[in-house]
Amino acid sequence: MLPSINKKRSISIGILVLFIILIIIIYIGAPTTIYPIDIQNIQVNNVKNHTEQLSPRVLCLILTTPKNFLSRAIAVNETWGPRCDRYFFVTESDTQTMTPEQINFTRQVPIAPIQNITPGYDHLTQKSTLAFLFAYEKYFNDFDWFIKADDDVYLIVDNLKSFLSQQDTSKPETFGYNFKVIVPQGYHSGGASYVLGRESLRRFYQAHKDPTSTCSKDTGHEDVEIAKCLRSKGVYPGKSLDKQNRELFHPLSFNDHFRGNFPDWLKQYAENPLQARYECCGDQTISFHYVTPEELYFMDFLLYRARPASSTVKSNSSMIPAK
Repeated sequence: MLPSINKKRSISIGILVLFIILIIIIYIGAPTTIYPIDIQNIQVNNVKNHTEQLSPRVLCLILTTPKNFLSRAIAVNETWGPRCDRYFFVTESDTQTMTPEQINFTRQVPIAPIQNITPGYDHLTQKSTLAFLFAYEKYFNDFDWFIKADDDVYLIVDNLKSFLSQQDTSKPETFGYNFKVIVPQGYHSGGASYVLGRESLRRFYQAHKDPTSTCSKDTGHEDVEIAKCLRSKGVYPGKSLDKQNRELFHPLSFNDHFRGNFPDWLKQYAENPLQARYECCGDQTISFHYVTPEELYFMDFLLYRARPASSTVKSNSSMIPAK
């Protein structure tokens, strides 16, 4: 039994060493505009590298714009994007107003062939609506779940698929970070990303093809308007919490959630009690919002490339913190 105990202690010490390194990065080396990321609580051992082995098939619809092609979008394309079973960037793409570098980018990544997207933040309702209608018309039978994400989100696709494997895509439910205001029974934060199953997507499509529908096509706040449209067809938000009632989708950055830097509007909107420190985010966390391109690469490196060198650390029970 002793070798087994020593092995477990060595692994624990390795994780402790990684945590100490992250603390140094946060409190010593962070005078730049690249905010430090502390993701010790999202255990790298819980992230599987073989997403194709997880049964739910997920289509990712990533909203972006030409001005972000060479910063945010390229970072998504080089990190979490390809872990979706298939993904598309959803963007306006007027080549007459784009630089040669931006045009070249569109030739190297999957751009959804959606016409007549109006540029601008005020038209996110239209962009999201067209993205979901495109997904229904072209890929409804090919995927189980359809997630809308922004280009400043870090999505842990493996955890997303693990969560969705426990849900029923034939039920009229959606999943994301729940707000309790404005829309009956609440709505999901658009920034944190939200997911529609097949039945929810089918009803959304029906709503927009119904001539008597009041669904907005290009007005209002995107996440609110999408929710109103879904509600008109009996689709409601499900619960997106882990077994310890910690949120899986997050409308702010990891730093803000971890440190408890919650704006007043979030305190008023959040359906569930806000939690900070290690209760903010479980090891099955799915998303964070307001993530810079540098942070995208940093989080991706720590989650998928860095591993504690536990075999090189001598076991010492005095180094293991008491619980």
